[in-house]
Amino acid sequence: MLVRNRCLSRLFKAYRSFSALNSPVASGHNKWSSIKHGKAKNDAERNKINNKFANQIAMSVKLGNGVTDPSMNIRLATSIELANKSNVSKKVIENAIRKGSGSSGSGKEANVSELCVYEGMGPGGVAVVVEALTDNKNRTIGLIRSAFNKANGSITPTLFFFDKKGYVTVTPPHELDTEDKVLERVLEIQGIEDIASVEEDAEDAEADAETEPASPTYEAVTEPADTNKVAALLKEQGFHIRDLGIGYNAKPDMAVAVQGDDALEKLQKLTAALEDIDEVTSLYTNASNA
Repeated sequence: MLVRNRCLSRLFKAYRSFSALNSPVASGHNKWSSIKHGKAKNDAERNKINNKFANQIAMSVKLGNGVTDPSMNIRLATSIELANKSNVSKKVIENAIRKGSGSSGSGKEANVSELCVYEGMGPGGVAVVVEALTDNKNRTIGLIRSAFNKANGSITPTLFFFDKKGYVTVTPPHELDTEDKVLERVLEIQGIEDIASVEEDAEDAEADAETEPASPTYEAVTEPADTNKVAALLKEQGFHIRDLGIGYNAKPDMAVAVQGDDALEKLQKLTAALEDIDEVTSLYTNASNA
């Protein structure tokens, strides 16, 4: 199973958890202050969510050879569906599509965004790979280097710790109500190297239950070049595509168990700092217990 960050879901859960009226207050003035500060915090979290989904959508256009029609770009269609579930506005989605295609929408040439991969070593000897979509590589590398430096880490080659793989996360059609039936159907699909059931976070499952019945979730692993083809074939077989992409899976013999609470806390602070950078779209580590 491909292990990757849960950056968007973590941000979404953080956004849902804030409430300006959770704490008792002593006066009308303090109540207003609490509401005002709570709203500012909620707005900041919402902006983070919008930025992360916008980058995912723009990246889907980039990786889809500039195709902006969701019916012709399955990765883009999936990214838009995920954004809609998180209440990302239509304007944010349209601007992200234009960003990915290199169009400003005003007749002027937009700043061209590039997909970049950054490698580093974090606390506890943990290898880190960061993917970003940026129109200013100097700014982005500066922010990423600063995050590593503050954690006593460094920018250094680490890709050799990982295998690059495609993944497609799906829910099966209702008639495939057992794992054996799912595996039997998947055997007919060329390009799938492995498939396994995956567990959702409880809050994510609760959010999904509001729009669709509970159903088991599976993740298929493929070669990167086969990802879109496998997703299309799974869709033809009645599977619902929940997510797809290309990521980095730590090689089993190069996974690292972080030793000590201090090193684990520093690593978590590093990953949080990296995820707070707007341009960062994905984050991978070879930590087996982080």
